[in-house]
Amino acid sequence: MHIALIDGFLLAFAAGLAVGMNMLPIKWQRTYSWENFWLVYSVVSLLLVPIILALWLVPHLGAVYSSLPSKSLLRPLLFGALWGFGQLGAGVCVHRLGLALSSAILNGVGTAIGTLAPLMLQHREMLFQTSGLLLMVATAVTVAGVASCGLGGYHREQEAKHQGRRAGFAANESAMSQAEPTRRSYVAMVMVAVISGMLAALLNIALSYGGDVIGQARAAGAPQAWAPFALWPIALLGGSIVNIAYSVLLLSRNKTWGKFKGSIREAFNPALAGCLWMGGIALYSSATTFLGVLGVSVGFALYTIINILTGQFAAIFTREWHRMGAKTYATFVAGIVLLCIAVVIIASVNFFT
Repeated sequence: MHIALIDGFLLAFAAGLAVGMNMLPIKWQRTYSWENFWLVYSVVSLLLVPIILALWLVPHLGAVYSSLPSKSLLRPLLFGALWGFGQLGAGVCVHRLGLALSSAILNGVGTAIGTLAPLMLQHREMLFQTSGLLLMVATAVTVAGVASCGLGGYHREQEAKHQGRRAGFAANESAMSQAEPTRRSYVAMVMVAVISGMLAALLNIALSYGGDVIGQARAAGAPQAWAPFALWPIALLGGSIVNIAYSVLLLSRNKTWGKFKGSIREAFNPALAGCLWMGGIALYSSATTFLGVLGVSVGFALYTIINILTGQFAAIFTREWHRMGAKTYATFVAGIVLLCIAVVIIASVNFFT
């Protein structure tokens, strides 16, 4: 049992690292525009890797799908499609706001909403019990953390503008926004990040409606830790439609199809990003099978905090905060601390239910 817990924590830690740094390769693009990167990233992370994992690790996958009624496949597909809008918004926010701010807002809002929504919808009577009150406190702390991060990010953009660095990204980072930041555009993108964080919770709902698929996979011989892999090709297919369609629209409108003629490294970057994201999701789902109750408490907190912090280290590594004032960065760090506190509070709720 002790070894299983250690394995679970190690997997959760590795999952947080993988998902937290999955957008780092977007900073390495030197030819691709954002839409080139996002098309390859979406195809790899939402189509190729989930299908390969499912075919590799779930026995008799075709028979699993064919034995199920259509509604068992349609529900996760539809929720996955709605989640796809959140995934698309996340990509746009990274392009416009960078790794640090996007990671903080998306993870903070997604964690709070993903935890609070089921309580509001399914267990309303628990709102004023200890667990419900803790969740509402955590939500308030999350709002404060997001506000602090947003304020720090706004000051960063203003400092970059005064320094003549436009959006604050290096000119050779071809997939990052080089537009002149304005207050209106910044507020709009922060709102997109908040909404995307809310939509991110829909992936968990898609998975919750995938019980029939997962159960049938286990009946076909898939180990418990691998059975959820049968659901990913269905749920993520819905999300891929939105992301691929938008990428194709931009590629045609901006006439950037020709940039696919770049070096192999240009295609390797989004492919690596896609593998990191899907690999992290796979690792975390396996981690929860080792952790039991801890999988939705301490393990969840570990995964989320490592995810947030890794995004911040990636941003520092790529010099997003280069030449920024100490006060600006301190405001942002305060927001990160608040988000981590909120995650710990949310994790502790499981001990009071």
